[in-house]
Amino acid sequence: MNLNELGFLWFLHSSSNMVNIFLGNLMETAEDTDLKDVLTEIKTLSSFQEQEALQFLADNGLNVTPFFSENDLHSPSEKLFSDQLMIEILKHITSNGLGVLSFQYTDLTIPKVKNFFKEILNKLIQIDISILNLLEHKGLLQNRSFSYTNAEDRENKLFKVASTQQRPLNAVELASMFGSFQCNNVGVALCTAFSDVAKDEDTKSFLQDGIKLSYHQVDVLSEIYRENGVPTTTGLEAHVQKVNKSPFSDKLMANLIMFLNPIAIGNLQTAVVSSYKKSHVKTLKELIDQVEGYSEQGFKLLVRKDWFNEPPVTNRSIES
Repeated sequence: MNLNELGFLWFLHSSSNMVNIFLGNLMETAEDTDLKDVLTEIKTLSSFQEQEALQFLADNGLNVTPFFSENDLHSPSEKLFSDQLMIEILKHITSNGLGVLSFQYTDLTIPKVKNFFKEILNKLIQIDISILNLLEHKGLLQNRSFSYTNAEDRENKLFKVASTQQRPLNAVELASMFGSFQCNNVGVALCTAFSDVAKDEDTKSFLQDGIKLSYHQVDVLSEIYRENGVPTTTGLEAHVQKVNKSPFSDKLMANLIMFLNPIAIGNLQTAVVSSYKKSHVKTLKELIDQVEGYSEQGFKLLVRKDWFNEPPVTNRSIES
């Protein structure tokens, strides 16, 4: 097994392990029967991912101990999220999971491992469609229309570049930002929910900083959409419910937020490379810097609390 397979399988196992514990609460507290069916699909796939990746690693001499256990699910029956918020969280995680797995799939070179990832991708695509249908069936799908025109002809080439910088954002630029907008919208709700139940003060402070960061990024991105005539929907944090006990360990909650941070950065980077408008690119880069700073804060927290799940390292000395 080469480095690509090792790294991607380890990541798949560790992320599936974490998501499986998180799903335990959602499956216990979901009320809608259609949502329960989708959760069962996701749980089945996530468990399959975790176990198969673990077996691949063990067959190649790397014995991995799951980082999270049932001990990290403190109160399975405490309903922290409304059914609507659960659907939005699942849509966000599965959609971005597709992006990560697709990226990894292209760099795999061992046929057995590549076929394993192909099987996961096919199943995940079906789950993503199931969630999309669920959102549409419940009337929760964001699908508002907006007016548009074809690009203007600019006959004078001398002023073409300058006038391009003054134009409204085009459809590609706006579409490329949507993943980041949704990521932060879900981020506000998750950080709000977790900060309400976190026991450790350092973790609570980290999550409260996450609320401020996500609110700021949603505001910035929403304003860009409004300036370009596109309506947006926010307010998922209103679907966080008050509970008597924390459903999850602080360790699990902090790691789940850190798991989503690279997704946020990736979405913003996609928006940056899709844009040719300098002021827009500058704004997006500032947002990336903010997420990077928050990720550094979270990494220090995980290390300080001994909650960091460290990936395997090579046995070659840097000095050799």
